[in-house]
Amino acid sequence: MVSYKLRLKSIDYTLKQYVDSSLYESEDISVGEATSDYLRDSTAALMQELYKLHTEHPTFGVLGAELTLYRLPHALDSARLLANRGLLLEVLPILRLCLEMMAWASVAFRLQDEEKIVALRAQSCMSEVKRFYQTAGNIYGYLSKFSHWGHVVHGEFLSIADDGVAVVNASVRYRAMSLGLCLVILDVFVEVIRELYPSSSEALIATIQGSLIRDADRKTHQFLKKIANITQLNDINEICSLAC
Repeated sequence: MVSYKLRLKSIDYTLKQYVDSSLYESEDISVGEATSDYLRDSTAALMQELYKLHTEHPTFGVLGAELTLYRLPHALDSARLLANRGLLLEVLPILRLCLEMMAWASVAFRLQDEEKIVALRAQSCMSEVKRFYQTAGNIYGYLSKFSHWGHVVHGEFLSIADDGVAVVNASVRYRAMSLGLCLVILDVFVEVIRELYPSSSEALIATIQGSLIRDADRKTHQFLKKIANITQLNDINEICSLAC
């Protein structure tokens, strides 16, 4: 009845006629939200661009490699979703799997012998990634640190105070670390694509990194730097050092 009496045509019309937009401040997007959005958009772009890179008449090795790479963005996005919940322990094995998938694909892509491809173990392929991404071994070691459960892990997930001990399941710190590690894995993934498709990966690289040059201005590096500046955490600095 009030809307009818005032002759209000729509919400947009009402806002324009009666509300001064300058009275309300727009909410700033946090670094965590911006990073998560970037990772989400990147995984969507990867799916689209990887499809374009598909080899028409692939060998057995190329087929296996491309199927592996095409599956990888989904795993990375799953890690992002868990990271947004402030989880770390649950994120690490997924990102470790992503790195193993990349390593396996990098070797299988160039193999001709089907028996060798079938017998290929991801752990033994990491040296191939290290050839063009020097810190790949360090990343694998970091992600493997908590993948196998043992007493040494307990101290990382316990909060000890005078009045007792608490188990930390989720935290803002964990979210920052997990999102940072997702960025590192994305950074490696881009370089794997560059290595396997040197003459046709420019569009993918530019979409994800904002440029074709692998330097400090690339987007993954910039987001890592923002997280490090905001948090001032030694954990984040260590993660940043993994992105060579």
